[in-house]
Amino acid sequence: MYLCGGEEHMLPYGFMTTKTRSQSYAVGEQSFLAMRKQGSVYIDKTAIVYHMVKADAKFFFLSRPRRFGKSLLIDTLRCYFEGRKELFDGLALGRLETEWKKYPVLRINLSEGKYYELQRLKTTVDAILSRMEEKWNVAKTEDSSAFDVRLTKIIRAAYEQTGEQVVILVDEYDAPMLDSMNDPELQEQIRNRIRNLFSPLKAQAEYLRFVFLTGISKFSQLSVFSELNNLQELTYDRAYEGICGITEEEMLTQMQPDIELLTEKLNQAHSRWGISYTYDDIVAKLKQWYDGYHFSDNFTDIYCPWSLINAFAAGDIQNYWFSTGTPSFLANIMRNCKVQLPELEGVQASLVRFSAPTERITDPIPALFQSGYLTLKGYNPFIGEWTLGFPNEEVREGFARCLYYYYMEAYPGSGDTLGRAYKRLLLKDITINDFIETVRRWYAGIPYSITDKNQNEQLYQAVLYAALMAFGADVQAEDMTSDGRMDIAMKLPDAIYIIELKYGKTAEEATSQVLTKDYAVRFAADARPVYAIGLNISQDRRTIDQWQVVECKK
Repeated sequence: MYLCGGEEHMLPYGFMTTKTRSQSYAVGEQSFLAMRKQGSVYIDKTAIVYHMVKADAKFFFLSRPRRFGKSLLIDTLRCYFEGRKELFDGLALGRLETEWKKYPVLRINLSEGKYYELQRLKTTVDAILSRMEEKWNVAKTEDSSAFDVRLTKIIRAAYEQTGEQVVILVDEYDAPMLDSMNDPELQEQIRNRIRNLFSPLKAQAEYLRFVFLTGISKFSQLSVFSELNNLQELTYDRAYEGICGITEEEMLTQMQPDIELLTEKLNQAHSRWGISYTYDDIVAKLKQWYDGYHFSDNFTDIYCPWSLINAFAAGDIQNYWFSTGTPSFLANIMRNCKVQLPELEGVQASLVRFSAPTERITDPIPALFQSGYLTLKGYNPFIGEWTLGFPNEEVREGFARCLYYYYMEAYPGSGDTLGRAYKRLLLKDITINDFIETVRRWYAGIPYSITDKNQNEQLYQAVLYAALMAFGADVQAEDMTSDGRMDIAMKLPDAIYIIELKYGKTAEEATSQVLTKDYAVRFAADARPVYAIGLNISQDRRTIDQWQVVECKK
């Protein structure tokens, strides 16, 4: 939801951009007011906002991954309902709205605190409600933990003092439950307190003009919103799929000057190595790294706004989104659900599974999907099943790196050797056999605590796949062919290697599977030669004891 500053030029549908070469990027800014006043880059989403605020319903819920502009959307709504007409000059909503009524707005931002104990929740919510009570001259309730009573009084006071219905905007409603996810008893206590906070909303409907809640996860209405069962969910609604994030169309039109400037910066930075980029090269790289999120069966391509803006501001294409996350969240999912990385690409199920409540994670797919690690990739309307996958290289690489270090946390520094070997293989400083020898030594160093409990080829496949992804390799796992699934396909500039792992068998059996099942046909249209690499893991030594490299026919 953010974009450029400078001289404004109106485009169709109210979008604004800049034609100057001096861009002002509000990295991390969540205030619509501040962005408009300082002339920061901004992509106009207000036509969608107008459509929402004029809808017949008044209770809405939107789930989006972190760093997708939810807080900025909340603040845009705040400014609109406060009647700040001047802030919308030149935007779609500025042309569409004719009334500009001012409503009392109550904003509840639950991302203000960290909730690793119940008292922290009580302290944070008490501070939020106390500010509202002070603003609306509401007498203190004897029991400060009676959140429902306090919120009811605040709503009534705001309505009576202004004569207008009240607007309630809730930012990151699920933050307390996510923080306590690893402690079921604490999460239950927190969930009950959050339920108590929101319980008056339905009963106070006659005093409310608009209620909007955002979050990352979908929590069951039975546990959190049992009384608020009239929420209209916008998460998968086609009309709202682009309300947060930056669509591909917006990037290619509104952000063309930004892409041009990024191209110049990267050419200047990399000229010393004789590397140059065209505008189309950078568009392709931005798409590879930051595009790929989908929120409806329209499959509109949506870029992560946090990453895109950081890339333009820094003049470099790097992993920005993952660095702001919490790897412990992923580690807990892996630990509790025993999920392996190759299992996540191409998982299929109904949308009911993908959007299931995540209070207690027994199935990792809903949590990974709702938090943005996986996204919609395809849909089969005949059987009603969706396909999920990593949205882009940024998430894919970051996820693999996190998972790799989870596997190898007791073996620090192990990745350096394997990572250097992979880079030397790319540069043709070593042969594929030299690389496999490095993999053999690396496998031997995997902590006994991991391999002793998981002695099977899937574990060794998952660890190698995660490591190669973490080091930036172009790899695929469990890639479906007409006659089975190949373990790992590793693509280098001059060759493709199909790696098949066996446990307690022979390397010949591994390569034979690749050859007899014609896995190489999958790459028939590729000019590069294809090789089968058979690896056998010794049951006693817990590392490779045999390997074989055989060229395949396509």
